[in-house]
Formats: sequence, structure tokens, C-alpha cells
Amino acid sequence: MKKKVFLIQIGSSYSTPWFLPYSAGCIAAYLKKDAEISECFEIPDILTAREPVEKILDRFENPFMAAFSCSVWNFEYNKVLAKRLKEIYPEIIIVFGGPNVEKDGSLLDECPYVDFLMYNEGEESTAMLLKALENGTDLKNVPNLCYRNGSEKITTKTYIPEDISAYPSPYLEGVFDGIMAEFPHIEYHVTIETNRGCPYSCAYCEWSCTKKVRLFPIEKVKAEIEWAAQHKISYSYCADANFGMFDRDVEIAEFVVEMKKKYGYPGVFKPCYAKESNENAFKAGYILNKNQIDKSVTLAYQTLDKTALENIGRKNLTLESFAEIDAKFTAAGVPTYTELILGLPGETFETFCSGICTLLEKGQNNSMTVYDCQVYPNTAVSNKDYQQKFGIKTSVIPQLGIHFTPELNGVQEYIEIITETATMPKKDWVKACMFAVVLQTFHHLGLLRYFAIYLHNEKGISYHEFYNRLFSYIYKESGGFVHDFFVSLANRKYDTETADWTYQRDVFGSTGWYFEEGAFLEMAYHFDEFKSDMMPFVKSFGVEPDLLSNLLDYQYSLIRLLNKDEVKINSDWNFYAYFEKNEKLEKKNTVLHVKSDKLFDNWADYAREVIWFGKRYSATLLVNPRDHIDYSEETE
Repeated sequence: MKKKVFLIQIGSSYSTPWFLPYSAGCIAAYLKKDAEISECFEIPDILTAREPVEKILDRFENPFMAAFSCSVWNFEYNKVLAKRLKEIYPEIIIVFGGPNVEKDGSLLDECPYVDFLMYNEGEESTAMLLKALENGTDLKNVPNLCYRNGSEKITTKTYIPEDISAYPSPYLEGVFDGIMAEFPHIEYHVTIETNRGCPYSCAYCEWSCTKKVRLFPIEKVKAEIEWAAQHKISYSYCADANFGMFDRDVEIAEFVVEMKKKYGYPGVFKPCYAKESNENAFKAGYILNKNQIDKSVTLAYQTLDKTALENIGRKNLTLESFAEIDAKFTAAGVPTYTELILGLPGETFETFCSGICTLLEKGQNNSMTVYDCQVYPNTAVSNKDYQQKFGIKTSVIPQLGIHFTPELNGVQEYIEIITETATMPKKDWVKACMFAVVLQTFHHLGLLRYFAIYLHNEKGISYHEFYNRLFSYIYKESGGFVHDFFVSLANRKYDTETADWTYQRDVFGSTGWYFEEGAFLEMAYHFDEFKSDMMPFVKSFGVEPDLLSNLLDYQYSLIRLLNKDEVKINSDWNFYAYFEKNEKLEKKNTVLHVKSDKLFDNWADYAREVIWFGKRYSATLLVNPRDHIDYSEETE
């Protein structure tokens, strides 16, 4: 009788959709292709559904091994399940691998029910472990392992394969057919990997175990993309660390479009673009976005502070290059968004806020996301000496339910984030969080974007001055809907014990939102109160009354609201040409007529489509490439 080896990659606690368990799938495909292993071992369907632990135990029958893929979204669940398995089947071999497993072997002390820790990539190491166990050969010859030998812990040599071209595909080998047959009504998402490796060494990142980038054959990549299209997979996540690094990435983008035209899928192919954006990244991003298969192109910056950049070992594009690339994408009609990380060592409240505003000065008006700095195992920021050097303090908080409805099934997951450094005490960290929320709500989500741009261009008021004044106005104002709402967010951010940092209100659906998204939704829901609360602030800049009236009408009329898919703006000024085409501001009679192809009649659909799916391309505003726009100027 063959020995059963269960591979377990529990997905995020989503109700739907599910990502197919790609990491475990790669290992399963490799094992099944090995004749020696296939003769001795049976590999049942991968366990991926986050079922109650006692229920999932029913899926195990005479298990020889249970190998877990451990990530931040399933680590606690894996530990509970593994412990119960060991109690029921004392002879079972438990293996923990994946990015959440520390390479110091400490997990063996914490979890006595775990027999082996496996590091780095798992295909070949798992196969070698099974063969060693079957043949009774020395485990020290199996690479990437840590295990007990009496009271001693043995860590074997590190091995990262140079050539991955022969690795089989879990999609093409039918690894997921059983899962998809068992759960036929689930919407599945897939991970597409065209290469492995990342040449960078950012202190906060654990993306890859090697700097050497190794390519999968392009024939295999195309076959997987076609498989996803044939199976009507709406969302494909490209797991390359730097898509656009190679000439062939343009060819891959073109093939994705070809599949979309042939099969109608994928709806989205989402890459992480090359850190140093180049012509290939531009071409690939342009191809995907112009065919509406990607929402926008990422220009990852993380921080603009030179000290922080040095501390985390990162080198950014120059601001001049950033501005050129952003302008090039904008001219081509391709939205961009920028990522920043809050809590990096060396950053201060002042440098963080000025850095965000500098990106606005360089043209990033479309979209920005500010992430808390998470601490992942095996990264520099997780090292205790590194933390001591930079005065880093962290908080372990419940995992956030952003953009999904948690179904934890009794096991809470946690994340660790930096909430204080030597240069940014916690009170400044909270203040910086709220500054970012205000700026994103009012600028990138659009509530006062045009007003801020006008003051910047015509009155010489920097974005830093404008958003500092807005920040002070909101938090120092006594009373009012806007003030009370943003104070409530700040109070929640101070609480790192319960960390209730997911904004959720049933009227917007059961899903959770980032604070800036929740803030925009509430401002849209209470739009008249919002406008009333803002009036003293906008008047404080001394804009001539007639122009101010026209400008605010333009600004507020273009906010996409419920039951609003069309707007006609008669203005005394050429605002559309000024804001969208960079023409000189002139006083002339103009008419802007915008018609959207979508009308939202309930807030849950509005929140999902406009915020979750649409914020990267400014769907909160009724002026973007996906709307039908007619504009005319009265000529003499």
C-alpha cells in the first residue's frame, strides 16, 4: 500500500474567491512526475479550504506525512491543525515550510509536534526528503532542512536550484482538477510565475530566497496563461518580483491580451512591475492597461527619505526619472499608482509627510497606497540586533480583513508591524498614519484634488502646505461630521491591542476597507454634510468668489455618487482642458458632459466597484479613460 503524503496550503480566510494553492501545487506536480516517488507514495488532492479544524481532520486517512505551506494568513491555523494531527496520528511526520518559517530552527522549540522545517524552494527538497525516509538514508544529505537529533538541532546545507526549466506546471498536470471539481461554484484565482528570484535586498522584504533570477520556459508560461483563460479564471496574479525586467515580458503581455480576445479571460492580469521602470515595463504596462486587463502601473517608492533608504538597503529611481515615467504613462492614458511604507527606520513624521507631498509635486495625482511596515520572518527588520540598532518597536495585531469577509473558523491569524522607531515615536506614527489617510482621501480619491491642484498651480501653494492646513483644520475643528469621523479613526489607530483598523459598515457590504477608503465612502454617503464642513476651509484661501463657485461646482460634480452615472457641467472656465490636458486656465464658457457605462443603485455595489476595483484608475471621479466624455468650448 502506498504511503499518503498530504500537502496543505490553507488559503486566506476569504469566502470567495479562492486562490488555487500554487506553492503546494508546484511541489505536488514535481512529486507526481518522479517515478520513484509515485511508486511508493500517494499524493491526495491538496487541502486548501479553511474549514473548521475538526472537520478538516476527517479528510486524513492513514497519513504518512502532512507538509504545510506556512504564510502569514494561515500560520496559526496550521499550528492548530498540525497539533491535532499529531495527537490523533502520533507516527505522522509533520513538515512546516514556506515564508513564515524562521531559518533559525526556533519553531521546533515552540512546536514539538513539528518534525521537520524546510527552507527555500520546496520541490526538490521535498522529493529528496521522501526518498531519504523511504530508503533510510542519511537525512543530513537532504538540503534546506532543520530537524531534531536527540537534544540537538541539525540544519542541513542550503540549496537553491540553478535551473528550474524542467519543473512541471500544476495547472497543466491537472493538480487542481480535483479541488475545482469538489468546489465547482467557487470563483478561482491563479498565480502565474514567469521567473523566480529578485536582484534586490530590501530589509523589509522576503519575496525571494536568491538574487539570481531564473526563467521558466516561455512556452510553459503561455500554456499556463491559456489554461487560466480556458478555465475562465477572472484574476491572474503574476508573482514575478519585477515584471518588465526582460524583453520577453512584453511578449507575455501581448499573449495575455491575445487570450483575452480569444476566450474573454483573464479579466485582470496583475503584475508587480520592475522596481527600476524601463522601456519594457512601460510597453508591458501600456499593453495590459490599454486593453483594460490591468488597472494601473505600480511605481513603487516605499520612502523618499535618504536615511531610511540607506537603512533598508534600497535604491529608488531619481525623482526626475519618476516624474518622466509618470508623465509618460499619463500621456499614454495609463494610470499609475505609488506605494509607500510607513514605519521604516530613519523616517520621521516630517520626512514622511514631505515625501508624500513631493510625489504629488512630481505628478502623482492618481493613486497612492501607504502600507504599515510588516515584519516578516527571515528579513533584516525581523532581526533583533537590527531592531535594537534603530529603536524599532513592534506590535502583534489581529490580521486585518481588508477587501474580504473573514471566515477564520475559530483560529485568529496575526501580523507584526512596526509602530515605533528611534526617529518616529508612536504618537508621531499615529499622526503620520492619519496624515496619509487625509491626503489619500482628499487627493487620490478625489474629494478636493482639483481644488488642491488649482491652488498649487495658480496660487503657489505647495501640496505640503495645503494638506498640512487641511490636516490641522480637520483635527482642530471643534465638532462637525468630518472632524468627528477622522478623530474616531485616530483613536482606533492608537489602539494596538485590539487593532480594529479595518473599516466596516454593513451599508457598504460585509467586506473591510482601508481607513482612507472608509473615509471616502462616508464622505460620499454624507456628501452634503461633507461639503458644508469643508466650506470654511476652502474659503480660507481667498479665491475670488465667482471662480471659487465654478471650481467647487466642477470639483464636487465629478465625484461619482450613488445613482449618478451622468453629469453635465456648464462653467465659465475651461477647467476640463486645464486639469486633464494641462492647458492654460482661461475664462470661457465651456460644457463638459460625462456619461458612465455603470450606474450604482446600492452602496455595497458602489463600494466594491468604485473603491475596491476602481480606485487605481480614479473611478471615484467621473473623468477617467473608462468614461465617455464630451467637452466643448464656446469660441468667439
